[in-house]
Amino acid sequence: MKATDIYFLILPGAVLMDLAGVGEPFRFAKRFGAEFRLHFIGPKALPKTFLGLTLQGVEDLPQSLPSDAIIFAPCVALTPDFPRPEAKQAAAWLAETVQSDHILCTVCTGAFLAAMSGLLDGRQCTTHYMYTERLAQDYPRLNVVENRIFVQDGNVYSSAGVTAGVDLALHLISERAGPLVAREVAKFLVIYMRRTGNDPQFSPWLAHRNHIHPRIHAVQDLIIRDPCAEWTVAELAERIHTSPRNLTRLFKTHAGIPPLTYLRKVRTAGAKELMTNSSLSMERVAEMAGFTSAEQMRRAWRKFEQTPPAGRRQASRTDPEIAVNRERGTYEQSLV
Repeated sequence: MKATDIYFLILPGAVLMDLAGVGEPFRFAKRFGAEFRLHFIGPKALPKTFLGLTLQGVEDLPQSLPSDAIIFAPCVALTPDFPRPEAKQAAAWLAETVQSDHILCTVCTGAFLAAMSGLLDGRQCTTHYMYTERLAQDYPRLNVVENRIFVQDGNVYSSAGVTAGVDLALHLISERAGPLVAREVAKFLVIYMRRTGNDPQFSPWLAHRNHIHPRIHAVQDLIIRDPCAEWTVAELAERIHTSPRNLTRLFKTHAGIPPLTYLRKVRTAGAKELMTNSSLSMERVAEMAGFTSAEQMRRAWRKFEQTPPAGRRQASRTDPEIAVNRERGTYEQSLV
């Protein structure tokens, strides 16, 4: 496997969560056989992060990059004096250095740095939902997309916030090292499920959690950690030391839906991920998502998702491997 060089562009005011969020998945991927070389570069030595810590080991901006390199522009603090000279220097370096055989990735407000370079002109892109309007106003040549985890347009990827940066990193690991490595990294980092670029920033994994009741959050954590378990209301109620009736009442009050409806929504979201990113049969997808049968999964899908994911509909027409599986009787063309 050819090693991939990954460069993290670090400026003063860098947000450590965004830097670590995209950097650590690649570091852990090396434990599972992936070949990544990590580089930390910037226009200034010993940059002071937004948290106040000073970073060592940041190298000068290189004059050129190897082919097939990946460049990350993590989040920077949009202080009143933005862009500072370092940001302008970094944007000019991006404009001069990034070529068509490179991949440029932005995380959160890192999109502003890429926009300054001109590399986002005419492209679809996104950023944290708090900054999409400002990005569109400051750089009208951009096609800013709202409520997306990450967006790919050519050789440029842009992602929302820190957790979306993790999703983007896992996506790139899957492309470069395979989905099994990405899955192992996600498991090692205790990430419940990889989201795709087409998922909204307010994904099914976060829905119905805009409340502060600790015991209902505990039940939701149990379900998300193991959606395939044969959960009953009685079992969930026992875990938080209450009665099934009280759990149902609390769940409806704070989450807005009954607990078993929440369970089916989580399983449906898992099935969507599997169908979008694999060629598994419907029976196998249903089993892995926690449904008792493909028919039960179909009923849940009609209720919560309406239509199969676009990736599966296209794959069913074009992927030769899936066509072979269909001939063998291990693939069903659609859910409905």
